[in-house]
Amino acid sequence: MNEVVTPTPVRHLESQGYIHGKLSAVLGAQFVQSAEWKQFSDSWNNLSQDGYMADGGTYRERRYSEFSYDAADGSMSLTAHVPYSQTTEVNYLNGGIERHFEPFEAHVAASPALRSVFQWCADSLSQTVGEATWKIQTFQNRILARSEEDGQPTPEGMHRDGVDFVLTLLIERESIEGGVSAVYDARTQECLREVALSDPGEFLFADDERLLHSVTALTPSATGGQGHRDVLIAMFTRTEN
Repeated sequence: MNEVVTPTPVRHLESQGYIHGKLSAVLGAQFVQSAEWKQFSDSWNNLSQDGYMADGGTYRERRYSEFSYDAADGSMSLTAHVPYSQTTEVNYLNGGIERHFEPFEAHVAASPALRSVFQWCADSLSQTVGEATWKIQTFQNRILARSEEDGQPTPEGMHRDGVDFVLTLLIERESIEGGVSAVYDARTQECLREVALSDPGEFLFADDERLLHSVTALTPSATGGQGHRDVLIAMFTRTEN
């Protein structure tokens, strides 16, 4: 799980503001085939419905926890559980209130797979913006696609999250159409990349100051069927040491 990461994708984060890649390429082909990854990904079957959707949608399930990661010594800790909030300037749809979600299950918060993902992100940032201690606001998200209701991964549309960097990591994509992720230049709104994350461990890691992002709606791939898209969202903000 700790193979050497080539610097090429890291340079793309610095020059273009994002990385599109796969954990199998940066952490080794065995990473998403490991028992640790399977236990980690299976935990998406135990999320709770998001009751804060201002659009009335019932298509999102999630858990939320915050972590601290010190890139200097590689120490990681789960911090006190708090509600999640955004300003209405950042999120006009669901911002402006405290949203209380169930925390990560203990075995998920302590998962070696999660730690490896955070370590790779922090190491990549150390090569571009320098070593730091990172506050990592983290969601387990499942977006449901049903015949009676499309799933909306980003119901607020093209947006930024009001942090420094954002990781969107695909856990599973099951029986759906749509769900195309895109990143845009924040000044011109020019689309820089569109990709339907499809393989477990495929990700976009983006500079939230320089870029906006969005994801298209999900529909079930079979008439009358149901599908889902599971992702880990990890939002990195530099903190003072």
